[in-house]
Amino acid sequence: MLYYPGPPQTIALVTMPKDFAGRSSKPTKPRKQPRRKSKGVLFHGPSFSSGALVGAAVVILAAYAPELLREASLKSEAQTTAEETPQQAKLTFDFPDILRESEVSTNPDTYKVTPESTATPPNGYLIQAASFRSKYDAEQLRAQLLLQDLPAQSTLRRDTSAPWYRVMVGPFSRKIDADRAMTTLREQNLLAIWVNSHN
Repeated sequence: MLYYPGPPQTIALVTMPKDFAGRSSKPTKPRKQPRRKSKGVLFHGPSFSSGALVGAAVVILAAYAPELLREASLKSEAQTTAEETPQQAKLTFDFPDILRESEVSTNPDTYKVTPESTATPPNGYLIQAASFRSKYDAEQLRAQLLLQDLPAQSTLRRDTSAPWYRVMVGPFSRKIDADRAMTTLREQNLLAIWVNSHN
């Protein structure tokens, strides 16, 4: 619509017809403006470095400032107390004198180690590694122990109802050798027991 000026008191309104011939039925999309690439650099080294330094300084100040302030206040307090009391009381410890002058009586026999009996049983130390109802099982264990350099033998012992095949290790003339054999047997999860030599 256009406003057309007329005489000063009257204003006439003139309308123009619209031209629909050149328009298509689909509305036209506005064209996208191509993005202009910025010529600036995304990463600026000096800016990053200065930011990192400022950040590190802030962290260090936040971590150590309270401690530094506390130390400064303690030093100032120590100086003021030193100025106020020029004569300090000398600390004395009585414990070293008491210890030097006192006598402690002990009985060394309480801590004496009794020597092991070195008496060897008449037939030596003997260990029963296991006992089986089956002779085959006893012989199989005896073979395994012989492969481990243990002096093993299988013996038959008749009880009330059925025979027992015992796998015996030893005899050992020294107790330390018997203890080593016992340790080896227990490492194999065998419930070995000491046996009197007359059994």
